[in-house]
Amino acid sequence: MTLERGNAFTPVASATLIWPWRSSVIAGGVTGVISLLTSLGEGVLGALGSGFGTAAFFFALVGGVVGLVGSKGDRRARRYAAQYPWRFAAAPALLGGVGMAVGGVLSDGLFLGIMGGAAGAAVLWVILGIVAMVVGNRK
Repeated sequence: MTLERGNAFTPVASATLIWPWRSSVIAGGVTGVISLLTSLGEGVLGALGSGFGTAAFFFALVGGVVGLVGSKGDRRARRYAAQYPWRFAAAPALLGGVGMAVGGVLSDGLFLGIMGGAAGAAVLWVILGIVAMVVGNRK
């Protein structure tokens, strides 16, 4: 897919073009390990699920926020995020929600895992949408 004027520009493309991979991997890894270590008393599967869910949440949160606020990235993607903040926020929120659901299923069971993933996706969507609105109005 070429990103020239007149071509379709999707929320997934905008999220990956300005995604700060290094920052989001570090944030997700550090918080995931901390969560895993603090929940070792729940058992191995519970600790793995908790660590994975926390890592996915912070991976998506830091990636979305730093991608909008940071200096690197594609100007077309930022313009898209400023014009459609809630559409932009949907892709990272979905990614974080699915990761949280997988972690929740490992640690809490199917129903609570899916509900926790949906709640986490909603929280991420609201946070990233508000950040995109504020940054879009500023620039």
